[in-house]
Amino acid sequence: MEQQEKPAINLYWELLSQPSRSVKAVLLAGNVPHNEIHIDLMTKQQHSTEYKANVNPRGQVPAIKDGDFALSESNAIMKYLCNTQEGIPSHYWPKDSQQRAHVDQFLEYYQNHFRPSLIEPLRFKMMKALAKIDYEPAAFEAALAQLWKEVDTLEAYLGQHEGAFIVNDQPTIADLQLFFEFQNLIYIGLEKSWETEKYPQVTAWYNKVIALPEVKSIHDIWIQKVAGLIKMINA
Repeated sequence: MEQQEKPAINLYWELLSQPSRSVKAVLLAGNVPHNEIHIDLMTKQQHSTEYKANVNPRGQVPAIKDGDFALSESNAIMKYLCNTQEGIPSHYWPKDSQQRAHVDQFLEYYQNHFRPSLIEPLRFKMMKALAKIDYEPAAFEAALAQLWKEVDTLEAYLGQHEGAFIVNDQPTIADLQLFFEFQNLIYIGLEKSWETEKYPQVTAWYNKVIALPEVKSIHDIWIQKVAGLIKMINA
């Protein structure tokens, strides 16, 4: 009997979503066959009854379905893909116990500290531009100060070893999460503001990650799509 080909993975994502771009990059890195299902965050499609019932009860992206198996939360998705898709380079989630532990450490750091701090200034600007909800300048400046504090921390982490990426000399899923969140600086009109003597490690790391084919292809599409949005929220 001829073996049936396994159905392609369904990726539920939105290009504007930073974690969605991370998952997409992992799929591209391994040439993993997948179907893109666009979930429009602007129209709140992620909160539809169908999506919450069949894909992610939390109503967020990204999510995947591998056959009948549904999975949400970007860190969990990327680990699952690294475990199940042979084409994904092993360095994205290393087999070595200590290196894998470091990747997990930076995923925890990303989720609990880096992402909240880097998304807050963007949230202020988006609320003002799209919902016409103004903010106190002092509150925005405090959020911006916290953002730069996390960039300081990233600079320190990158300086702990000689590799070009966050754990060693090859990219990991932690690099992807940190990178796409770091691009919030572009959203709020601070593109290349990190290219100073204060952040040599961050600058070198950013340039290394964006040069990865699986990252550059997503970045090029994203930057075209958000060009108008960037102008609007920084007007």
